[in-house]
Amino acid sequence: MAELLNVPGVRINEIRLDAPAIAGVSTSTPGFVGQAPKPGAFPNVARLVTSFDQFQKDYIAEPPDGVTILPATTSTEFSHALVGYFKNGGGPCYVVNAAPAGVVDGINLLAKHDDIQIIAAPGSTSTAVYDALRTQAEDKRDRFAILDAPAKAGNIISDLTTAGSGKRPADSMWTALYYPRIQVPPYLPSDPQPTPNNPNPIYIAPTGHIAGVYGTVDALRGVHKAPANVALLGALGVEDILVDGDQEVLNKEGVNAIRLYAAGPTIWGTRTLLTSSEETTFRYLNIRRLTTYIEQSLRVGLRFAIFEPNNLPLRQQISRSVRAFLDGVWRDGALFGASADEAYYVRFPDAFNTDTDRAQGKLTIEIGIRVSYPVEFIIIRIGLLLHSASAA
Repeated sequence: MAELLNVPGVRINEIRLDAPAIAGVSTSTPGFVGQAPKPGAFPNVARLVTSFDQFQKDYIAEPPDGVTILPATTSTEFSHALVGYFKNGGGPCYVVNAAPAGVVDGINLLAKHDDIQIIAAPGSTSTAVYDALRTQAEDKRDRFAILDAPAKAGNIISDLTTAGSGKRPADSMWTALYYPRIQVPPYLPSDPQPTPNNPNPIYIAPTGHIAGVYGTVDALRGVHKAPANVALLGALGVEDILVDGDQEVLNKEGVNAIRLYAAGPTIWGTRTLLTSSEETTFRYLNIRRLTTYIEQSLRVGLRFAIFEPNNLPLRQQISRSVRAFLDGVWRDGALFGASADEAYYVRFPDAFNTDTDRAQGKLTIEIGIRVSYPVEFIIIRIGLLLHSASAA
């Protein structure tokens, strides 16, 4: 319909308000450090590996072009972990083939890559490695560390839940520990083979398999969904069959159990190693990872506002962008509330946006989010009726 410019009345023009969209950042690209079956294959460098075929070609089976390295015949705990990672749906990842005494140096190489969100060192359970992974996650604040479980020995459950035992990592909201180790099948010709007396002789930490589950759950449900109640593909059994009494102790101290159920070894915990009774906000690892996802998405998505005039139109533009992003997070089920107003808010507090602050180039945005915590305990109340249920 032609617009009649000379007819008095109300005209409607549809326009796009200039509020750049904020896209969610990646949440599940891991960086792995360990000893590959071929020690000389791309040593001490963080390389992006995009598929299992590439990992097998570069670090297990075929030598890199122009380099004389014989194919491996025996797996390492590191390579078993990567096999499990890809088997459980893992995507592109960074790999550092470290020297036996150079795992900490390899972990430090991962710090240079801002597109890593999960870090692990399959096959390493030393205090130095635990500390390096935790410190990097705490300092960078854009990644989460999955720590290897030690082998079953002595009173291991007590050791894992007692500070100073030498086997329990330091408390942190940026790390998670899973116990026990899992059984996996042989992969290369010289790997330990099953026998009638030892049908599943290979035990490894579940780090790689669990990182794959993180990626799969993130892709299918979102980072807010706890990566738990999921069976580990490629795991044949567990080194230590836990009972409820064992998990009662482990769960209280933030150690996540791998339970042997009908579907196979299953992740049955979603806690961080944060056990302080005074700080429970980040008790659950999916809450820590969701918060990191929101923070990093906003950090990247609000770059458009840098060096813009600090005025009211800019605040309105930022508010529209942030609200649109958080509205999507809420609709995905990550935030709790019947409406968006119940789930989050976006403010520009006057106390932090004074004339002095503006003169210093500062603009402070306050964002509140009401996260959806995971259901860890379901309580069923059953009453015995003495009369008709319709009258209750």
